[in-house]
Amino acid sequence: MGTRYGHLILANYFCNVWILCIANRCQPGFYLTKNRTCIDDDECYDEDASEARCGVNTICHNTLGSFYCTCKKGFVTRSGEMIFTFMSHCQDINECESDPCGANATCTNRPGDFSCTCNGGFVSTTGERNFKNKTKTQCRDIDECESDPCGANATCTNRPGDFYCTCNGGFVSTTGERNFKNKTKTQCRDLKHFHPKTSSLEDIDSFAHQSFTSISKLNNTSSKEAKELVSNFLEVMENYTIAAAQNLSHQEKKNFSSDSFDILIQAIWNNTILTDERAKLATAKNSLDISWNNVAGKESFDVAAVALISYKQLDSLMEGNFVDDKNKATKLELISEVITATVTNVDRKIFSDPVILTFENKKNNNEKAKCVYWDSSASAWSDRGCKVDNFNTTHTVCSSRHLSSFAVLMALHEIEKSDDYYLRMITTVGIILSLVCLFISILTFILCRSIKSIRTTIHTHLCVSLFLAELLFLVGITKTENQVGCAVIAGFLHYLFLACFAWMLLEGVQLYFMVVKVFNAKSLRPKYMYLFGYGFPLIVVAVSAAVYARGYGTDKYCWLDLKSGFLWAFLAPVCIIILVNGGFFIITVWKLVDKFSSLNPDMDQLKKIRAFTFTAIAQLCLLGCTWIFGMLHLRKETIVMSYIFTVINSLQGAYIFILHCLFNKQVRDEYAKLLVGVCQMKKASKYSEFSTTSTQGLKSTHETGM
Repeated sequence: MGTRYGHLILANYFCNVWILCIANRCQPGFYLTKNRTCIDDDECYDEDASEARCGVNTICHNTLGSFYCTCKKGFVTRSGEMIFTFMSHCQDINECESDPCGANATCTNRPGDFSCTCNGGFVSTTGERNFKNKTKTQCRDIDECESDPCGANATCTNRPGDFYCTCNGGFVSTTGERNFKNKTKTQCRDLKHFHPKTSSLEDIDSFAHQSFTSISKLNNTSSKEAKELVSNFLEVMENYTIAAAQNLSHQEKKNFSSDSFDILIQAIWNNTILTDERAKLATAKNSLDISWNNVAGKESFDVAAVALISYKQLDSLMEGNFVDDKNKATKLELISEVITATVTNVDRKIFSDPVILTFENKKNNNEKAKCVYWDSSASAWSDRGCKVDNFNTTHTVCSSRHLSSFAVLMALHEIEKSDDYYLRMITTVGIILSLVCLFISILTFILCRSIKSIRTTIHTHLCVSLFLAELLFLVGITKTENQVGCAVIAGFLHYLFLACFAWMLLEGVQLYFMVVKVFNAKSLRPKYMYLFGYGFPLIVVAVSAAVYARGYGTDKYCWLDLKSGFLWAFLAPVCIIILVNGGFFIITVWKLVDKFSSLNPDMDQLKKIRAFTFTAIAQLCLLGCTWIFGMLHLRKETIVMSYIFTVINSLQGAYIFILHCLFNKQVRDEYAKLLVGVCQMKKASKYSEFSTTSTQGLKSTHETGM
């Protein structure tokens, strides 16, 4: 059917052509040749014809008797038609709208096309400058720091698509820029040769800010190099600030405040000092009271000027050594801002009238304050020529016979080397003795059958926990070099010492059941004891670590952080356990007294429980006192407290051995039996040796006939 229909159409077509040919005409899309035949007319014979029929940016496609148009690649009609037979406008497709280039690249659209190029600081993975396939080609960062773009005394920091240079600690850029890129334009020079551009307070502030930043970047701000840079900085600040003060008009005061410091300067002209007149300058937190005679000096003057500088950032860079009259260095803590007081008088070493300096204390401290000045020759604080006139929790008043840079400090007590050696020896010997005692106690509780009970099970686990805690304390409490390792040690110590107290609480509960609930009642079930004895400390440590993991490990000890109050993660459970245990012991003792006064008391059993109770109370008191002294020791390290804590802490194992083994008659009897057995074995061994020797001697005599 379909074939017949096709044949009919073809026949109809040729018929029409024949009819048109007879009429000397062809169908549209054909033209008549000289031979009177109809040939297809190519409407798309050239580009001009194509544009004339279809439009700009189009392609004309010829067909038999007709044609059709399409847009060139990268173009589309406004209507969206793919094929058309009329003149239309093909507009450019903006391929960049679909993000064909990927990250760190720029897309550039062109008529009918586009290209991708990597942004500055990036290069294509294929090496092509222009690309189109973001799957095949990506833009990776160029590490500009590999080519050393910063020069000497600078550090290069690479970042995606860029880099920057910063001067190392102790150096500043010649242009004043904190970050730079052009090592030809900007170099890093030594801070020792750096000074303000002028004596204007703005330039002095810029100098101070750059100096603070540079010194802060040093690896060790307590090093000799850092202290020397601080000394040089203070000297430059004195010279340029007093130069700025000399430019003031008569009796003019000027103040200047920035993030780096507060400055107050004052000047008078032409020998206008009145008798006993004083200059009084005050910044936000500190003040200076000085005689104008000390400011001007003995000689006549044109300008006499005084300056007070209160530094807001310098105290953190100047904490370090304090040098006393015996040149003995001790640690210190600054509790005030550092100030510099300077005058035009060149003779600033000895004044007839004292200079009065008032400081605001940064924190309340009941210790005795010390007024100090910065000794540039020693690059350290010294109190020579300075004294405290008045001190309270908010302010310190100092007086000095000379001018320099001043501050208020609290000297921190450092344990002498000899004391440190003795303390380490006591700790080592005491803990080793405790470990030996705990080991003997564990063996006693496990092997001594006559004392087997639920109490000895509790004592065994208490001794195991304390043994591990003492051993870890001995080898790990000062291992602060590795922060993570120190935190792990602190976590285990936290767990093990809590486990000791948990097992002590179980002993109190067991005694309570023995006396109060039912006399000779069943004991605690082992599985519940294990769950509480080891599970409760685990929960406390897990919660503590989840809430504040940084609390484990300090700069001095692998223990809990004291400053943040994290120590209460240990003290709070211990205090609760001691209070609860104390309650159990009070009830137990009260009931024991009541049972002793009853008509038919079981005296042997009561005496045994009474002995158990008092040893348990003594144990709780001894271990509890250990941590009372331990807390005081860690909060305030004094020689007396150090010795007390060291002795008590290192002998905890010995206390357990004495209370539960040597004070227990059954254990003493077992020790006596063991000792007798050992002695009998030695005697038997000697007798066996003697018998063998005698037999050999008799045999020898028989053989020789002697």
